[in-house]
Amino acid sequence: MDSGQPAPQYRGQAVLHRRHGPARRGDPPAYRRRRTDGGRVRLSYIIVTHNRRDALLRTLEILRRTTPLPQSEWETLVVDNGSDDGTPRAVEALFPEVRLICLGRNEGVWARSYAFAPARGRYVVLLDDDSYPVGDAVVRSMAYLDVRPRCAAVVGRALLPDGSAEACAMPAVMLSGAVCLRRSVLAEVGPFRREFFRKAGEYDFSFRIWEAGYTVERFEDIIYRHDKVGAGRNAAFAHRMDIRNNLILVERYLPPDLRQIYHEDWAARYTALAIHAGHAVAARRALLEARLWRMREALRGRQTLSEGTIEAVFALRHQARAVRRWSNVISGNSVVIADFSKNIYATYRACLEAGLTVSAVADNNPAFLGHNYRGVPILADAEALARPCAGVAVSNVNPAQIDGVIRRIRCRYDGPILRLWEPRFLGSAAVAA
Repeated sequence: MDSGQPAPQYRGQAVLHRRHGPARRGDPPAYRRRRTDGGRVRLSYIIVTHNRRDALLRTLEILRRTTPLPQSEWETLVVDNGSDDGTPRAVEALFPEVRLICLGRNEGVWARSYAFAPARGRYVVLLDDDSYPVGDAVVRSMAYLDVRPRCAAVVGRALLPDGSAEACAMPAVMLSGAVCLRRSVLAEVGPFRREFFRKAGEYDFSFRIWEAGYTVERFEDIIYRHDKVGAGRNAAFAHRMDIRNNLILVERYLPPDLRQIYHEDWAARYTALAIHAGHAVAARRALLEARLWRMREALRGRQTLSEGTIEAVFALRHQARAVRRWSNVISGNSVVIADFSKNIYATYRACLEAGLTVSAVADNNPAFLGHNYRGVPILADAEALARPCAGVAVSNVNPAQIDGVIRRIRCRYDGPILRLWEPRFLGSAAVAA
């Protein structure tokens, strides 16, 4: 296969052979493997890194010390994105058991796909070079996958150093630094895609998992740590990728009736964030690139999601039912939505369908103040809640943020608050069921 890139170098105890045959241009190479250990590997950690040697070495040491499995039952594969800080040499010297895949240049987070074929575990845990599972997270995730054959991914709660958490904005989307995947599904849905160098790749991958008939399930008592290391993080580039890649998702996957709506919503939201952070040039470049991708997707054929996948991810019908029930018990028809979230349209549409009037969107993020959502002003909480308000519908369903949003609103408002997402906990009974 000619991908236009140097062939990756594979180091470690596995013996790998290139498999010849047809492949899509730009996809990572496929491999067949010849087992040399004769063992039964249950779990493969896959880590992608670039010039963050110290963070990676710390993570590898934590995995070596805390993984609750016999050494013969788990392995670690590291994809090095052309690091020039001595990462490969350090890994080989200190962690000779690690299977190292060295690329010629930085190919972004999608490069983890190079490790999919050589991975030997029945299950795969995707980690950042500064994230790792806590306690028995991987054992419980694997046990759940053992008894739930249609579940492809168990997503955990990623805790940050300050005690807060991070998650994808939509609960049905996996978080790549805190997920345990069924390896057989990786072959079925294909690799991460090159265009998602950074940002939104989890959405693309999760969409394909749902479309293949599997589920992505999140549990708040499956814990990971993400000790975010600032080195190597470019804010302007991150904003550019956020805008461009989210708009690629819209053009590639959404049906016509939702495509324009979410294009407008996500362009407005992510552009406002970029401009407020001082990255207007990056935002303009991203919007230009997104227009080119829009034409490309239209020409090569879109991959429109099924109604089932759209409902699983965007929860349009679920929110419509919940808001309609709520509208029957609140005293009035004027409500406030909190926040200007990624999926605000689902809540806004549900309110209109239930005969409610949205008087304001409450959001304290200064990037959004002074803007409006479909003619509705986006205001700070104090100003929004001073308007006619029979209740507050919380559109923010980000599992890491929803509780904080509700606490924030409750500080100023003692009326009805509608929560549109509820957490799930795996516990022990769920695994045994």
